[in-house]
Amino acid sequence: MSVNLRLDPLFNSHMVLQRDRTVPVWGKGENGTQVVVRCGDVQVTALVEGEQWKVELPARSAGGPFDLTIDSNEEHIVLNDVLFGDVWLAGGQSNMEWRLIDTTDATAEIASAANSRLRFYNVPRVSYDDGAEHAGSWMQCSPEEVGEWSGVGYYFAQRLAASLEDVPIGIVGCNWGGTSASCWIPEEVLLSDPELRIYVDEFKQHMDKLDPHLAELEVQRYQAAVDEFNRRQSEGLEGTELGDYPWPPPLNLQSFLRPNGLYHTMILKTAPYAIKGFIYYQGESDEMRPVLYERLLGLLIQTWRKDWGDESLPFLFVQLPGHACMGGDADGEQWALLRESQWKVTQSVPHTALAVTIDCGERDDIHPRNKKPVGQRLALVALHNVYGHNVISSGPIVQDVRVKESRVELQFTHAEGLSAREGELVGFELAGENGQYVVATAVAHDNIVEVWNEQVAVPKAVRYAWANYPNANLINGAGLPAAPFRNNC
Repeated sequence: MSVNLRLDPLFNSHMVLQRDRTVPVWGKGENGTQVVVRCGDVQVTALVEGEQWKVELPARSAGGPFDLTIDSNEEHIVLNDVLFGDVWLAGGQSNMEWRLIDTTDATAEIASAANSRLRFYNVPRVSYDDGAEHAGSWMQCSPEEVGEWSGVGYYFAQRLAASLEDVPIGIVGCNWGGTSASCWIPEEVLLSDPELRIYVDEFKQHMDKLDPHLAELEVQRYQAAVDEFNRRQSEGLEGTELGDYPWPPPLNLQSFLRPNGLYHTMILKTAPYAIKGFIYYQGESDEMRPVLYERLLGLLIQTWRKDWGDESLPFLFVQLPGHACMGGDADGEQWALLRESQWKVTQSVPHTALAVTIDCGERDDIHPRNKKPVGQRLALVALHNVYGHNVISSGPIVQDVRVKESRVELQFTHAEGLSAREGELVGFELAGENGQYVVATAVAHDNIVEVWNEQVAVPKAVRYAWANYPNANLINGAGLPAAPFRNNC
């Protein structure tokens, strides 16, 4: 049976292809036929084998629009308005998925959104391989379409475009709310790590105990609860009248929450679409193993880079903001530990960088609505670390800790204009011989913060912003917040 000429669903009119590097284009066709792909003055060919074909367009500088045409036998496909620019894959969970239309000041932002150089593609969210081909489409930056974009992705692209003249920006959204990083890593890779295999082992133990009949009833009950929630929401109910969205969904072989599942149904459906790098906002669903997250995220980065065939692809990610965490525990340390794991990744994995957002969270809402500073800080990190622009992209980072009598002197980098955002400087704690932390007084001058507490005659440890939802306000002159830390003295 012959197979009609088809492009992979990633390739559509209005797409952005990566500039300045070879661009793979692939699809399906009839075995033995030749496929001819043309873009501008370039023509490349491939032979269909195993009903698959793939070509590589030579590197091209930023520009467009172009038509991309694909011919085989008498079949003809034309894609219009194709641009060459920089493409970033936006991975993670719900805070990366969060739509622009649901963010702070969305109405005004959407009304003024009109930039023909910005484009967005959402990888179809497919929880298990059902044998179907799931198509998506590239959206343009217009009031009619931009509300469905990732809010973080939009503000990232908008800020990049403002600094990269005449360079189109494409965002490929590949994310799903509520997912652990383990959902995006293949099973064999998780099993190869003695500590990370727990994600697979626990899921298999769960499946061994799952009764198929009861599992199906559980799925039906859950779907009924979701339908009821959606019905009540459509009637305009809010707050306590609406109630919480039903969560978590049942865990089974078709669940999007199972480890390694989305790696196959989404990541491998996207690679090796040529990209500039990754932006990533995730970690909330891994709060139960915050120390292990360093290994988990490091393995995800390694795996994705391998899938794209480039070990140096930039990986820029968001450090979790303040949030009271599970059970409203504002003073706990699950998220503090996870932020520390995120920071450690930047110290051990090359070509990674972090956007600090400790001041961007909400105490009792895991989904802070103001995504603008998050996207813009990611863009500043990209401009500095990837594009080499002379921009301030980091808040103060502790570099040296010294004890002078009963005071601790902290030296910071990225510290020009070091000060409190408002009021007195807060967020610092000291511990002495007994290991018990107490709130400390802190004063900033030049690139130094002095910290002390009369109860701690011999300081042994100091920490800053060390809580799930800390009260901390150290910034530099660019208004960027200091990264949370803990250090021995």
